[in-house]
Parts: sequence; C-alpha cells; structure tokens
Amino acid sequence: MTFEITDYPDSYVKVKFKKGEKIIVEKGCFIYCDGEYDYENKIEAKSYKNWIAKILGGKSLTYNIYSAKENVEMALSPKDTAEIICLSVSRANPIMFSPSSHFMRTFGLEIKLISLLKESDILLKTLGSGKLFLKGYGKIIEKNIDSINPIYVDEDALVAFEQKLEYGWISGGVKKLFTSGEGFTYTFKGKGKVWIQSKEKIEYKND
Repeated sequence: MTFEITDYPDSYVKVKFKKGEKIIVEKGCFIYCDGEYDYENKIEAKSYKNWIAKILGGKSLTYNIYSAKENVEMALSPKDTAEIICLSVSRANPIMFSPSSHFMRTFGLEIKLISLLKESDILLKTLGSGKLFLKGYGKIIEKNIDSINPIYVDEDALVAFEQKLEYGWISGGVKKLFTSGEGFTYTFKGKGKVWIQSKEKIEYKND
C-alpha cells in the first residue's frame, strides 16, 4: 500500500492498494475508487471509556474499513479544509493525539483512550505499528523539542506528540499567567516531537 497526500489547502489522500489490503477511515471521507472494493462500518468503541472519548472528542462512534478486491487507487478526504499529515508509528515510540485529529490509519494500528482529565480533556494513544493520518487546521507545525524547561502549547492547538516526552498541563488561574484564555495549556519537556495546528476548526452555524 502506498500513499500520496496532495497539496494543501483542500488536500486529500490517494491510496494505492494491492488486492486484500485494508484501511480504516473516518466516515464520510470517500471520494472515488477506480476498481472493486468492499467496505464495512464498525463501532470503534470497545469499552465505555472509548464511548466517552468519541462523544467528548466530537467524533462519530463508527468508522469505515475499506478493503481492495483488486489492485485499486482510492481517494479519501476530510469533510472540511483540514491539512493532512502522515506519521510512521512504531510500537517502541507511541503517538498520543487529540481524538478530533484522527483521519485515517492502516489496518492493525489500534488506538486506546489513555487520559480522561478532570476537566474532560482526552488523549488517545497508538498501539502497534503502522501509518497514522492526522488532520489539523491552518498549518500543522512539527516542532522538535529538546529542553529541560517546559514548552507550552494551548489545548486547542495540540494535534499530537510522541509519548516519550514528559507532559503535563496547567489550567485556571495558573494559565492566566501565560495566556488570556481559559482551559488547559499543555507543558512538554524532554526530547521528542510535537505537532501543533496554527488555527482552530471553525464551526459554522445556520442562522
């Protein structure tokens, strides 16, 4: 299986399958396929904690699994104008990310709820090896951290980070020392990568 992410904005992913290969994708992202394929809709939640993660993360409780019945090319796109990045994930270096950032992943790469914080913030963690496709808004910034002093990232800007980083958070009155907003600011120390979006997703409402 090979992947090509087209230019941002309005980017999408072209996936070239060999017969029998599979991919896991958020619902409503299919554009086209130039051959025969199967798909099934599955409930991702395997425990009550995963149901909480899906609901609070603003995500669907189900996803689609596409499988190629022959060698095909398929195009898949987020339902909005998000930028897409592809991360190569290994069992030895798990990635932690916001539920709302998930777009697509290779079959066999699992995700698990690992953090339900006191103020309803949630993180997911990869299990196993494979390709993880995440989405973000504005531009996604890959920042290499190598510091014993904390680096601060707003909760709404965080897309993902390598678990090997030491992380924590500040909130409420403490956060006001650093920003004028409310909610969480994440702190990161150590050596590793953080992925940050430059803008928040804008939700449009009908008048």
